[in-house]
Amino acid sequence: MLLFKRVLFTCLAVTSLAANGLAGNDPIEDPELLDSYPKPDTAYYKYLKERRLECLGDLEELKEPEKMKIHGREFFFTGSGLRLEGKDADGIVKLGVLGAVKDFGSETRKALKFYLDRFEKEKVDALLLLGDIAALEFELTQVLLFCAKAEVPVLAVIGNSESRASFNRAVLAALKAAPNIINMDFVRRVDLGGAVVVSLPGYLDRRFVHQSSGCTYEKRDVRKSASLVEGVEKPIVFVSHGPPQGNGPKALDYAVEGGNVGDPLISGFMEKHGIPFGIFSHILEAGGQALDDQGKEVSPEKYVEKLRVNVGSANPLAWQLNSGKLSCGMAMVFRVKNGQASYSLLRYPCK
Repeated sequence: MLLFKRVLFTCLAVTSLAANGLAGNDPIEDPELLDSYPKPDTAYYKYLKERRLECLGDLEELKEPEKMKIHGREFFFTGSGLRLEGKDADGIVKLGVLGAVKDFGSETRKALKFYLDRFEKEKVDALLLLGDIAALEFELTQVLLFCAKAEVPVLAVIGNSESRASFNRAVLAALKAAPNIINMDFVRRVDLGGAVVVSLPGYLDRRFVHQSSGCTYEKRDVRKSASLVEGVEKPIVFVSHGPPQGNGPKALDYAVEGGNVGDPLISGFMEKHGIPFGIFSHILEAGGQALDDQGKEVSPEKYVEKLRVNVGSANPLAWQLNSGKLSCGMAMVFRVKNGQASYSLLRYPCK
């Protein structure tokens, strides 16, 4: 029988600020207020702090798992993994997914509220922030805190716009007020009961990483990720900011000026390990596209055995899609049920 050190935290999310007597001094409005907050005395916080200058983690495990409580659900933090105790309550793992939020301007904030309201109605089990959350550390912290109000684990993955040091500092700061934020640059595998989310942080091509201290991965990092998926019996949802290499203008990676620019390493990794599902972003014009493993388009709400999607950009800036439609921000609900997956799009209305 495992011995657990202690309860890591109880996530307070929406009411956490008021519960601590901080109403009217909201760190979402002023993240510098977090400087005066106490640092969490938890193995999770310490694990992240020790790796604050890294971006892919070392996949090190704790000697003993640590118990975590997030809004009434118990998890066990193991180091490179997080595991829900027991099964998913309704048999459907639902992820609310946001890609390329980009900033925390007033219009973006309205769009985020729009998405979070709909995630709440969908009763998502976790929220996934799939890179390019914000380039500025100040705004990155704001986005994390705002999304943490969703009262579910917030799984954050670095993209090609953030500095790895700023990303890690923002997570550490936000954890002082919102302990439901999970840094998936280091906690690379999250078991949500009916499905397991596995991350590959960063981006493949250094030329398109905007910060000098950004995060890139290499072949050896992809190969090393095999330890995260081997022996996993539950359906795996592989997530990364950049998409796998595709074929043709309807693929998840089709860029107007570059063609199919996705990563063959991801394609090969998913094929080699039989990973059925994937969620990606980065190529904004391919936003909303969904395919099976043969490159055939999959309609919203349809459950299939293989599904790969491009969640697009949550930012309300108007963007011309490959489909010819104009997007003013989109998000996605991704569902896994009985070994199959489906998705639905949430479109922020154009002004």
